[in-house]
This record gives sequence, C-alpha cells and structure tokens, in this order.
Amino acid sequence: MSYNKDFNELVDKCIIDKQYVGLGNPNAKILFVGKEAGMPIDSELIHGSSQLWKENKIDYSNRFIPEEEKLRNRNHTWQKYQRLYNLILDKLNICDTISKKDFYEISFVENVFTTELSTLPAPKTSDAKKQKGFKTALELRKDIFWKSPFIFKFPIILIFATDNKYIETYRGEVCKLFDVEYSEQIICAKTDKLWIHYSIETKNNVFPKLVIHTRQLTNGASNELLEKIADVVSDFIKKYDIKIKVK
Repeated sequence: MSYNKDFNELVDKCIIDKQYVGLGNPNAKILFVGKEAGMPIDSELIHGSSQLWKENKIDYSNRFIPEEEKLRNRNHTWQKYQRLYNLILDKLNICDTISKKDFYEISFVENVFTTELSTLPAPKTSDAKKQKGFKTALELRKDIFWKSPFIFKFPIILIFATDNKYIETYRGEVCKLFDVEYSEQIICAKTDKLWIHYSIETKNNVFPKLVIHTRQLTNGASNELLEKIADVVSDFIKKYDIKIKVK
C-alpha cells in the first residue's frame, strides 16, 4: 500500500526521535487516539513501529481475526473501537460488503488509523503514570508527533483519555494541539461526557475538522456514550460529505 508524503515524512522523523507510529490505515479520514498500549512496562512496541512502517512489508489495514483471548474480550479497547466503527457505518447506511469470518473479527483498521498519546506501554494507566520519564516522554511526543502535518489533516479525531496527566480534559490543550475551537459538552448516562471541538474557520483555513474528547472506552463506558459519539461523527460526515471508506 502507498502512503502520502506527510505520513512518510512522519515515519522518518519517528525513526530519528524513537516515536511510536500506530496501526490501521494511514490514508484514513478517522483517527482513534488511546492512552498507551496495554502491554507490560518496557515492552518493545514492534507492530506499528516506525521501522516496520518504513520497511512497508506489513499492511496494517488488513482486517484480522484475533487469536489472543484478551483481544476477543468484548470489553477490550479494540473490540470497543470495532463496535463504535460499526455504529458509525450503520448510521451512515454503509454496508460492509465483506462478510465477517468470525464474531470477533477486527475490520475498523481498514478505514481508521489508531495511535496512542504515550509511547510508554503499561498494563494499567496507574502503572503508566508511575514510570520514570512519563511526563517528559509525553511532552516530547506532543512536540514531535501531534503537531505533524499528517495528524493535522485528519478531519475526524477521537481522543479516548480523560486524564489531565495525558491531555487537558477541558478546553485548552486539545484546542492548541489540534487547532480547533471548543463547541459544547454532552453528558451521557449521567457520568460519561463528550467535549466537542470544531476547526477554526478563517479565510485561509476552511478545512472541516471534528475533535471529540472523551473517556477511554474500556471499564464501563456506556452504550449511550458510544451511540452519541457515532451520532456526532456521522452527522459531521454527512454535512461535509466525507468519504470515510478508503479501502
């Protein structure tokens, strides 16, 4: 698969600066952002690494059937991502023309790119924040990765991390990093919240952009939250006629 100039330049920069890249389809219009990879501390993030993207031997946009038991758990992050993706397709009346081979099959990677706020893996958020250099590494990534042209050009960005240790939960930092303006807060199921942001429209910049900031989807995210995210995303896609199926 071929990738655009912005992505190739980011991969080169990530090799130099030892930054994790991500998984899924770099040509996608939707970006999912988690906290960190749920792996043991000090694990090497091989899949989705800058070096493997550079070698271009693996197509991370291929759907797959997970064999690991944890990835077949319906509360696992990627299964939640899959459910959200399915809801968005349903609300857009987009039919998946390829029949699923397995109930747990992951197909959202065909039309979504996903990455992490932190390059330091950890099994739990509480463990992640205790790591030496956590804050420094996070700030470095914000300068190198999040301000790249590749990230800037995503029209739809969903951030699943309501923790000020990672990114400011309310208005300031999200607006600054992604060049958007805060629009509104939506409360779902009493406690789940969405912070909605849209691109700043000027004479020279009318690029439509939606940034949704909300909680991580594992450990109790409500069905209402997933439905509301899908509603906001699908309405935005319809308004701007965004072609989200790129594969």
